[in-house]
Amino acid sequence: MGESLTERITKRQQRAAATAEQLLAAAREVFESKGYQATTVGAITQAANTAHGTFYLYFKNKEDAFAKVMAQVVSEMFQEAGAPWTDDPRETLSRATRGFFAVFQAHKGLWRCLLEGMHQSEAIEKMWLELRRPFIERIARNLDRSVASGMARPMNTEVAAHALAAMTEWTAFAHFELGAPGPGRVSADELADTVTDLWYHAVYAGAYDAPKQPA
Repeated sequence: MGESLTERITKRQQRAAATAEQLLAAAREVFESKGYQATTVGAITQAANTAHGTFYLYFKNKEDAFAKVMAQVVSEMFQEAGAPWTDDPRETLSRATRGFFAVFQAHKGLWRCLLEGMHQSEAIEKMWLELRRPFIERIARNLDRSVASGMARPMNTEVAAHALAAMTEWTAFAHFELGAPGPGRVSADELADTVTDLWYHAVYAGAYDAPKQPA
């Protein structure tokens, strides 16, 4: 017996999904290695081993492809940095920071590409602000809960959320992309420990101290 219409549609959908993922992976690879301006649709389709016209079945243009690449990576980062809250905020911050840095380091070429894209396209700038908004909102909600419970000192939690997120983002960029404060001088763990310590003391020091473990 031949395939049913449903089976044919399902296989077609599976092939389409596989092609979309293939193009997205190729786009991420090309953007990471070439940067925003040097990346072309032709370079992406060549890396994906697909026809040039196939690209436009899945993306409007290069800008749209980059937005989807960043959305995928930011989603991964959001999940890795989403450490469940514990009674020890320092431990929670440490795990969240390490998750954030791990994803940032794995795709470090994209962040230079992002800066380049924002200089060339207002749409890329708006896209990035929208993608990072859930991070800011989650930080602000955690700060709100901490202030309300007395764990943290009173503060403008919205402003603090933006400032703390920016510190983490730019520290990661300076280290993983630019090599500051010097190649080989600071490990990713030490960087995470330092950012965690700064974040903890900015928010909780003087208002809350985790219980000391018995000797």
